[in-house]
Amino acid sequence: MNQDRHSYYRREREYQRRQSEIEAKRKKTLAKQAALLVMVLFVVCIFLGDYFLDQTHMAHQLSIYGTRVSGLTIEKAAQKLETKFGETVLIFTENGDELYRTTLEEAGYYLDGDALREELSDVQSEMLSERGLFETWKDIEIEYTVLADEEKLAETFSAEHFEVELERTESTDACLEYDSENGEFVIVPSWQGDVIDADNLRAVVEETMSESLEDGLFQKSITVKIDVNSYQTVEVTENSEELNDRLEQLNQSLTNYQNTSIVYTFGSVTEVLDSDTICSWLEITDEGVELNESLIWTFIDELSSTYNTRYNTRSFTTTAGDTVSLSNNEYGYWIDKDAEFEQLCADLESGTTVEREPIYSDSGLAREGTDDLAGSYIEVSLDKQHLWLYKDYTLVVETDIVSGKASDEDRATLEGAFSIAYKVSPYTLSSEYYGYETDVTYWMPFANGQGLHDATWRSSFGGSIYKTSGSHGCINLPLSAAATIYNTITAGYPIIIYNRE
Repeated sequence: MNQDRHSYYRREREYQRRQSEIEAKRKKTLAKQAALLVMVLFVVCIFLGDYFLDQTHMAHQLSIYGTRVSGLTIEKAAQKLETKFGETVLIFTENGDELYRTTLEEAGYYLDGDALREELSDVQSEMLSERGLFETWKDIEIEYTVLADEEKLAETFSAEHFEVELERTESTDACLEYDSENGEFVIVPSWQGDVIDADNLRAVVEETMSESLEDGLFQKSITVKIDVNSYQTVEVTENSEELNDRLEQLNQSLTNYQNTSIVYTFGSVTEVLDSDTICSWLEITDEGVELNESLIWTFIDELSSTYNTRYNTRSFTTTAGDTVSLSNNEYGYWIDKDAEFEQLCADLESGTTVEREPIYSDSGLAREGTDDLAGSYIEVSLDKQHLWLYKDYTLVVETDIVSGKASDEDRATLEGAFSIAYKVSPYTLSSEYYGYETDVTYWMPFANGQGLHDATWRSSFGGSIYKTSGSHGCINLPLSAAATIYNTITAGYPIIIYNRE
């Protein structure tokens, strides 16, 4: 009995022990499961927290060009990058000496904020889509744009920051200069000075910045070496094709002027404008060669004054040896000054001897110096009622005539010097005013409807016939004399008509 009881208690204790072990294992398992659950929930909370944080902040373990931006808002990250960029020291050196230093911000350079924030937003979105439970540190590069504050730049590149002990010299272009000793133009070489040009210096700064920033957006300092590329630019050198062409042109002009002469012909008489006179008209400066137009006009005025024969009062020596003055002078030569000026200026640059007549607006049949009759003319004496025809200083024919009716002013023959306008044979003379129509064999008009013609209806010529029975202004001729005159002269032949009474 007792033995059975002991056996019962022993089994009971064994059962209790096993139950205790089972319970202990169960509790241990539950504890492990609870710990695991807590861990999972913790990780999930962290992940969810990071996820929602990354919607408005930069990713963890992120830097840009070595500058940490982890967990910063886009705005804060942008400000941090902008500040760090602006703190970069900009150092200017020349010939190994430091002249001036500032920062990029003070100089006027800054990052484009709008573009930067947009780029950071793109980076945030890209990294959010790629994030995982376990991230490694990332250092990335982004696109950026550097802008400039023009007002600050103007102050930064002002001359006062770049003063040196020795005074700077300005650059000068190569230019032409007249060498009076050798009588030619020469090229004065260009000179590269060291005066800083703000635009050139800015280009050097921005090129240096661009090269430096290739190693990273953020540099402690950027050193700008001021050299010839920063100075005033020499625009024209002695090798300039345009300058050398101009040199050749000017020296050729000088040579042309020195080798030019103008020979004006007045029949066999000449007037020479020599190279010495031409060269005295030159105005030579370092910029070029010009002709003194005033002196050219003076020459043309003097030439015209000497050789113009038309319109001036004409002094004429008659066959009888008397001298008459004719104020009505419609025959002769008249120089066209404007046309002559243009032609002369062109001839002066020819570099040759030019032989020619002056340019006339009116000209006669022939001339010999100031003599525009040259021995060929028709002479009519109204007071003697006589005509002489000369050709080449030889009397061809002379004849009595009948001129216009002297007692009628409207029918008087014109006095003066004229040209035979043309000649025609036969011809019919007519006048509605005087009411006549008459056939003639030879007609040679000279002015205002008056002319020379045969008058076969007259039986005599000369004497005082003209006083009471003169013509209507024409000069009436015997048929044979009219024929000789007609066959000797040409259009333009001079006719001199005077009255000594």
